[in-house]
Amino acid sequence: MRIYVNEIKVKDDGIYCYTDKSTEGLKEAGQMLVDSDNYGFAYILDDGQSYSYLIFVKETWSMLHENKGKTIYINDDLKLEEFDQELDYILSNIKGNSNYGKDFVAEVEEAFELE
Repeated sequence: MRIYVNEIKVKDDGIYCYTDKSTEGLKEAGQMLVDSDNYGFAYILDDGQSYSYLIFVKETWSMLHENKGKTIYINDDLKLEEFDQELDYILSNIKGNSNYGKDFVAEVEEAFELE
């Protein structure tokens, strides 16, 4: 299942993300994938039987970058402990890597100031 982050509120204690579908019963799997065709990052969530993809579209990237280091909460109840580490890892792989597609890499490098 693809779950899209469609609203973000930044507070002193974290980044609060709200989605188009329920995340009840899901836990983070601690892995992030890239959807370079649709300009998104997909953070994997697990319910014990199957995986869901929490999608951060391009419009959310600047808020993630500007508030780096803050804890991320999904729908007020799911705290993402490994998100920052996974995002850092995927960004280090994307920087200058044309395997992700030239346009996608350029957008990521600009949004996250990787140049």
